[in-house]
Amino acid sequence: MYKSTLKMILLASSALLVTSSVYAAKLSYTPADPNHYPYPDITTNKKGQKIGIDGAIILNPVINVKEVYKSQFSGKNFALGKKASAATLKAWNTDVRPDGKGLPDGSMTVAEGAQVFQNKCASCHGDFGEGVDRFPVLAGGIGTLTLHPKTGGDPGPLKTIGSYLPYIAPIYWYIQTAMPLSAPKSLTNSEVYGIIGYILQLNEIQVNGKDIEDDTVIDRKFIKAVHLPNEKGFEYNNLRKPDTHNTRCMKDCIKPSMMTVMHIKTDATQVDPGFGDGRYYFPPKVKKTAAQIGKSVYENTCAGCHGSGIAGAPIFGDKAAWAKISKQGVKTIFANAINGLNAMPPKGGDASLSDDSVKDAVRYMLEKSK
Repeated sequence: MYKSTLKMILLASSALLVTSSVYAAKLSYTPADPNHYPYPDITTNKKGQKIGIDGAIILNPVINVKEVYKSQFSGKNFALGKKASAATLKAWNTDVRPDGKGLPDGSMTVAEGAQVFQNKCASCHGDFGEGVDRFPVLAGGIGTLTLHPKTGGDPGPLKTIGSYLPYIAPIYWYIQTAMPLSAPKSLTNSEVYGIIGYILQLNEIQVNGKDIEDDTVIDRKFIKAVHLPNEKGFEYNNLRKPDTHNTRCMKDCIKPSMMTVMHIKTDATQVDPGFGDGRYYFPPKVKKTAAQIGKSVYENTCAGCHGSGIAGAPIFGDKAAWAKISKQGVKTIFANAINGLNAMPPKGGDASLSDDSVKDAVRYMLEKSK
């Protein structure tokens, strides 16, 4: 979850826009300020038609407003919505751009942020951002992105907030929205600023040529002044520029009659059951047992906390801890797992799980911890 979510933030911060030959000589990296992006999101073809980001011609259709608002509930006293208030817009508009636009009020010293980090973040990311178990490493790795390991023992690139991110501002948005894992959106604006300041200090990032000290105050203005080592490491994704430059074969082409169509008889990856002679083959779906479902849910959702005891979670396989839990009765345990209890979020943080799947996971943990 962390990696996929972090990747999305990085992509968003690199502002993947389309290109035009008019702008080809400009910047190859993504500047923080969208007002200085070198490529437009709309271009014009030789016929004077506007071309959108997906390459399609942009039309200006005539819209019948009456039809737009027409619905099966029209004239039946149904309220179909209202204009969003300023408070509603503020509640939803929480994203932060790479240039810092969207950062809220608040401030905290690095020393205070370090304490918040120890209390809210260290159980997963380590006291100094070194990472715990499967959780991401947040510090170090600066200068390692150019490494090309030749064997399993050679050092390779280490992607952290300090070494890999182009901009720090969007991380404010991510931390405020998704962290800590056990209680997202519980941090105050000032606490997020303090945490970011501590992470920047761990990565030995300098701002305006000065080290970040314990008494440095982190706020909106400070974040906007931060420049990370890999700021120019993300290039634009030119959607209108092909990845290959091969020319079409217009002469001396191979005649279809000279071609031999080969049919795959067996699958080289030894899929069981194997592929048949048909072009498409879909193996029959095998219904998983409750035990298999429980194991899968545990490994993908529950192990993050129950594998190491984060936030007081009973560790998988700890007979004494689970014996104590068992005394509550299976109905109570099911209810707590589904609805959440203390630091444990409902369904372990995966709202897509069915109640039965959560129960299967509970049964699996109880059975394996006897």
